[in-house]
Amino acid sequence: MSEQTSAINNCLQIIMAMKIWAADEKGVFPDAKLPATATVNDVFRTLIRDEIIHDERIFGARLTPFKPDGQIGAAPNFAQALQPGENHWMMMAGLNNDSLATNAPFVFENTLNPAWPLTWRMDKQKQPVRGRTWLGDKIIIGRLDHTVTLEKLVREKGALTLPAKLRHAVEQDMKAPIRILDIEEKK
Repeated sequence: MSEQTSAINNCLQIIMAMKIWAADEKGVFPDAKLPATATVNDVFRTLIRDEIIHDERIFGARLTPFKPDGQIGAAPNFAQALQPGENHWMMMAGLNNDSLATNAPFVFENTLNPAWPLTWRMDKQKQPVRGRTWLGDKIIIGRLDHTVTLEKLVREKGALTLPAKLRHAVEQDMKAPIRILDIEEKK
């Protein structure tokens, strides 16, 4: 449980940093100011470059292959921050401080791929792999209203996914096609 608590705290810190950044940017998050090809690492690097976050280790979690090394480089570019393989978290693009989709997953643990509906592994991997879940088929989800929860996933079509009620609520609240920002993996 201490590892889950630590990961929940990391997710909450990321959301708070995004909200702080958005307060100076008319309520939009960094993804709105980046090219359509941006990754979630690019978004989170913005938080480091703009000195909202000073320690990249909040972008990690236990039993993940995506672990920050704690090296961000020097100002102003912080070129070593969140290199490929150093960020565990993904996010939903296109939201802002005024989004109606407050129940939508905003920041969440990495999935098998950046597609909607989100999916995670059903197989019980003992090794750190992409799309791994916590015991009991749970993942950590942070929402715009600052709630961070351990969400129980459901089995569907050979993968784990969000419960249908939550998926449908997100689909109804989102005005544009749902876009997920992917992590950068080492090549």
